[in-house]
Amino acid sequence: MGKPGPDPETTSEAVLEIYSQLEDPCMPLTAQEVADELECSRRTALRRLKDLEEENKIRSKKVGGRSRVWWRSGTSD
Repeated sequence: MGKPGPDPETTSEAVLEIYSQLEDPCMPLTAQEVADELECSRRTALRRLKDLEEENKIRSKKVGGRSRVWWRSGTSD
């Protein structure tokens, strides 16, 4: 049997919805925080976050040796 792929229930739109529900929609979140909210693996959340960054819908910044945060910019994406 092959490796399981990303959870098809975890969409980029679901990730963006998390930010929309925040008091401050531009608040930075870690991939783990997104994964916890969506009840998916950190790896799946990270893939979706990277996809959204490539689409210029969110931004990211490295904040330590192996840590990164992700946020929506203040513009209407």
